[in-house]
Amino acid sequence: MFIRPRKPEPEPHVRHTLSELGYEFDLTSGKLRNSSTGEPYEYSAFGTDKKKNAELYQSLLAPASRDVYRVLQSDLGMEPIAVPDSRQPHCNIYVTPGGLTKKHLVVIVTGHGVSGGVWAWNVLVKEGLRAGSVIEYVRGCVKRGYGVLVLNPNENIVAPDGLPETFNTYVGYSTPIHGNETPDEHVGYVWSRIIRGSAAETVAFVAYNTAGIAVIDLLRYDFARFIGKSVGIAFIDSVHSTFRLERGALAWLGLAAKQWENSAEPADSLLEDDRAGCVSVSAGNSSDCRELAPMACMESVLDFISSCFERGTIEVSLDNELSDNDGTESVDLSDADSGTDTDAIDDLTAIDSIQVVQPGGHVVDDGCIGWD
Repeated sequence: MFIRPRKPEPEPHVRHTLSELGYEFDLTSGKLRNSSTGEPYEYSAFGTDKKKNAELYQSLLAPASRDVYRVLQSDLGMEPIAVPDSRQPHCNIYVTPGGLTKKHLVVIVTGHGVSGGVWAWNVLVKEGLRAGSVIEYVRGCVKRGYGVLVLNPNENIVAPDGLPETFNTYVGYSTPIHGNETPDEHVGYVWSRIIRGSAAETVAFVAYNTAGIAVIDLLRYDFARFIGKSVGIAFIDSVHSTFRLERGALAWLGLAAKQWENSAEPADSLLEDDRAGCVSVSAGNSSDCRELAPMACMESVLDFISSCFERGTIEVSLDNELSDNDGTESVDLSDADSGTDTDAIDDLTAIDSIQVVQPGGHVVDDGCIGWD
């Protein structure tokens, strides 16, 4: 008789804090340092022992990311918002005080795999908070009078202890966060449930790396309402594509977006990139680490966002009349087929999920979230 071997029980997931590991962030310099010696973190802390150096580095990634949440709240006064809500498995996004009621709102979306508010784990640990997290962007936006919302696209699961995790930091039994099972769904969910109906008159996006894909999906699937509230997108080293965008969306993107590519060319030098669908310039990152691009181009990005808010929304119209009334710029597409049925897009109905009937009549939820 064949006896199926028992699967080994997964090891319990143990969370350590930075202090338990003997490290802390210096809030003056933003650098990660040894709590006892005060010395900045060095990858070669154990000399030539490559295994110990790698183990220490890996052990610091998740605690350092969680510390970013602490700084966002304690130092910048940002408030967590549970998504979908605190009564069920959820992750948190963070908003500046009164941010959703400010006239202008900046939405920051980080890239692949990292926790919310972190540009890149390696930069956060090796270079510190200023270059590795969105903290300086938040400070810059607040200084200019804007509200800021920091999304959390990669914490898509919840561990048995109820805390959210990314697929890169957790292995074991987990519960998916409903409506936020993927980065794209998270961005779509927050847009349709929180941003779109907020009191903010206009919104600008900062989208780093893979986040550009999710923001482009908003433009594609909720075109009319997106361009009615959004004034611009600042792509940073984005990997998005415009392949499936209709003519109206392409016209808006070409006027309202800008891409900062990782490049050692002088900052803001024009670059050739037909894929981006908008003006592409150099981030001015002269280092060998491409994840330093967000910090290298920060001031240029913030200046661009300010110019977008000053300009206002851009109306992509099929009429012949062009108008600059109320800070709204119009684009005439009457001489060509726009390929975008704005009425149909505006009439999209609410769907919480799509149910699929499998053979045998079993109904499953595919996790697809609608735009209403």
